[in-house]
Amino acid sequence: MTPTPTAPDVEDWLDLLGRQRTACDVPDPEPVAQGEARRRMRILAVPAEDRGPVLATMPDPACTPERWRALRQCHRALFSGTAPGPRDTVWPDAPVAFGEAGRYFYLHLYLLALPRALERQRRIGVPDDVVAATFADVGAKTAAYRLAHGTGGFDRQRWVMRHFRGTLHRLGRLQFERTTLDTAALGGPPGPDGPADGERVLGVHIPEEGPLTPAGCEASLRAARTFLARHFPDEPARFATCSSWLLDEQLAAYLPPTANIVRFQQRFTPFGTRPVGDDDIIDFVFHTPPGTTALDRLPQLTTLQRAVVSHLRSGRHWRLTHGWAPLPTGAPPGT
Repeated sequence: MTPTPTAPDVEDWLDLLGRQRTACDVPDPEPVAQGEARRRMRILAVPAEDRGPVLATMPDPACTPERWRALRQCHRALFSGTAPGPRDTVWPDAPVAFGEAGRYFYLHLYLLALPRALERQRRIGVPDDVVAATFADVGAKTAAYRLAHGTGGFDRQRWVMRHFRGTLHRLGRLQFERTTLDTAALGGPPGPDGPADGERVLGVHIPEEGPLTPAGCEASLRAARTFLARHFPDEPARFATCSSWLLDEQLAAYLPPTANIVRFQQRFTPFGTRPVGDDDIIDFVFHTPPGTTALDRLPQLTTLQRAVVSHLRSGRHWRLTHGWAPLPTGAPPGT
């Protein structure tokens, strides 16, 4: 997952956001009444313990003009057709000086941006259950922040850009991002049987909750091809790609061959480089910010947790691995 840059001070932060303003005919957001804000938080599945603080720190153009101006600039960049992609967007965490209001700054942004994002989904006919599952990821990331930091906030601002721009949808167990293959960024091509450089692919992402069962993954992959053909017929894709520590073949040395993770790996053919992924696996498995906890203090309750710690304690690294797989043909069962 794309890391968030370190938060600068207030003036530098405002300057960074201001320099990213793009020409865009998107109307500026309007302040949100508390009742409407609560409704939007339900759509985004924001946890109950965060809703009060979010309401209490909502920005206002009259009372908090600096934060409101920053939100307007981010709102324009979010929906501008000329804005950079998530990995190239510079949206640092808000300065510490803003306190709780800063920790929720980007959640405030997405509350303001929700109507436009939902209208985009309606225009292309995305089913309500897919919309609900897709946008509930905002609440999941808010919950993950509290687990990691022991307080409320939201720091997955660049990740969630995909949901609001309509390039990512959750279909069953997995999330799928419409993108093109960049072999240079991934360290090499998949080979003659895989997707070509620049080819349209579906990037697979794995939400944290629930077992990664073979049946669930198969159903998601089949649903993805059907969904793409129905709602994005001009963007066909033959292949799925995935870049994750979950594809690190070293995991097979610690897990039984029937483990869901191992069976998930077997769907994909590895390619490209294998950069160190220690931070990603610690964040995902333990909900602990990397570098904040000694290995001996991490929980050892599951086979996966014990494997992660044992591997790192031995001086070895986990690897972020890229893989490709053909999308299955045929409709998912029950369609």
